[in-house]
Amino acid sequence: MDPLTDTNESPFSRRVFELLLRLAKQHKRQFLIVSLFSFLYTGLDLLQPLVYRRAINDVAGLFVAQTDAVAHGAGVVASRTPEQTLQTLLVSVILLFIIGVVSYYFSQRANYYGARVASRIESKLIVDTFGHTLRLPLSFFNRQASAGLAKRIDQCDQVAPVVHAFSQQIAPEAIRLVGICAIMLTQNWEMALVSVCLLPAYMWIARRSALRMRSNLDPYYELWENISAHIADTIGAVKTVKLSGAEAREEERLRKTSIAAYDVYINRIKTSQRYYLSQNALSNLSKSLVLGYGGWLVLRHRLTPGDVVMFAAYLDRLYSPIDSLNGLAVSLQQNLTSLRRAVKLLDSGPVEMTGNPLKPGPGKVEFRDVHFGYVPGREVLRGLNLTLEAGKITAVVGPSGAGKTTTADLLLKLLEPWSGEILVDGEPLSQAGCAAVRAAVGVVASDGTVFRGTLAENIRYKRPQATDDEVRHAAISAGLGHTLERLPDGLATVVGERGLGLSVGERQRLQIARMLVDQPRLLVLDEATANLDYATESEVRTALEHITPRPTMFVIAHRYAMVKDADYVYVMQDGTVLQHGSPAELIAADGWFAQWTQQSGEGTDETED
Repeated sequence: MDPLTDTNESPFSRRVFELLLRLAKQHKRQFLIVSLFSFLYTGLDLLQPLVYRRAINDVAGLFVAQTDAVAHGAGVVASRTPEQTLQTLLVSVILLFIIGVVSYYFSQRANYYGARVASRIESKLIVDTFGHTLRLPLSFFNRQASAGLAKRIDQCDQVAPVVHAFSQQIAPEAIRLVGICAIMLTQNWEMALVSVCLLPAYMWIARRSALRMRSNLDPYYELWENISAHIADTIGAVKTVKLSGAEAREEERLRKTSIAAYDVYINRIKTSQRYYLSQNALSNLSKSLVLGYGGWLVLRHRLTPGDVVMFAAYLDRLYSPIDSLNGLAVSLQQNLTSLRRAVKLLDSGPVEMTGNPLKPGPGKVEFRDVHFGYVPGREVLRGLNLTLEAGKITAVVGPSGAGKTTTADLLLKLLEPWSGEILVDGEPLSQAGCAAVRAAVGVVASDGTVFRGTLAENIRYKRPQATDDEVRHAAISAGLGHTLERLPDGLATVVGERGLGLSVGERQRLQIARMLVDQPRLLVLDEATANLDYATESEVRTALEHITPRPTMFVIAHRYAMVKDADYVYVMQDGTVLQHGSPAELIAADGWFAQWTQQSGEGTDETED
């Protein structure tokens, strides 16, 4: 099962609310302002039906014979002259205008402050989740699609509607509901009972609707994460797709998965519409009862026309909060389910340890009886012992699957050994922080990444403060001189995602330039020249030899040319050291290394683990 998915968990997860509450506490003042404006425009809105009643009763008073009545009573409409009615209408129009404008102003202020605080909370959550994800161990990413993880981080944008709901909708709508019921009961209890008689059935249907809409949200979002991952993977490998003639196949695959996702979406709409139709029928029946019963009371002079209009207006406002809260419950389930999936990513762990910074030193590395495996019961390294002398070039060679790249990953703390110890200048690597280790170690690999941006930005990626002169010198030293001449903007040339626009060899030279600028204490070269021709490889070797101060170099190579100048060589096989010594000593020993150098000299390449 996906460790980030729990389809049995309620959308209203306690963990999500705890996180939101913690973030909201940092903005208490802004939330108070939002709540104040929300309550003000809600209260003003409740005054409008009272103004309607007064205006309509005065208009009705034009058709009543003159009496001694001086005010509208229960079921009685006082007679009014045209002048009196006009005065009432003018006052009512002015009041309605003022109430409408001021209420709208308060509503806009609430929206503005609500959007501002929501955006700040949302931004912090996105950044925190992104930063946390970057600090998860490399093994976590082996089980997850990168586009799916990106989708989950994007789902932090569901914070805004959740914050808006709690700050501007739930409490004001609840207050509106209570206020309307209180006003109607104080005006006429019989009409109030008629108005709310269908309310229990309406609320029961609304609750059933919300519960039904809760189901299948996790599979729905998981489908869309898979779609995002498929799109990203296919576009990222577009050259391979084209060379394989797989455009139509990938399009058909996406069509099937997207139809499945949209089918879930359509079924949710169908379910919601069925319940909304029942709710709409009840609300309209309630309005009909109010108008019918209210009209009968008017005929019996127990209610004024203005009272009926007032109750009808309040009835609209009575069901509106319930509709709003019900719709809010449905949308909140979607928002909170999305947010819960993002929070699960934030809770994933443990993250890589911080640990202590590496103390300055010459760069000596020791592997002491190191054991490691990717799965329990299957060791890749079996009691590995080797030493990288400070400032020297130490090469590791061996057949595919010997554990060479795994050894480098352990040195970089991308993996942790099962047992044994790795020391850097006598300091246990287990006590050092991952970031501190990687700051001291540079890596050039055959599959290194080139980011979207300029060449200069890519070269100074590990050392952003590098000067333009340092960047240019590193680029030329890494063999990028002809590339800079070819490109119209030189180092300012923007390269595409994953290095599109550069050849494979140019991408590898760029990585080497990145390390030349960084000047690390330790330098790992994992098939660093695998994609270079012999002439360029010779130039790169020369550049590496002239790095000052000279780092300790750990070379994993499949060609003898990168090994012949090494100070010391280890031959690995089945996770342990088979031979070790200088290149000359190993050739004289006539073992695996001697045979490999003969094969390499004939141009035979081996695939690395």
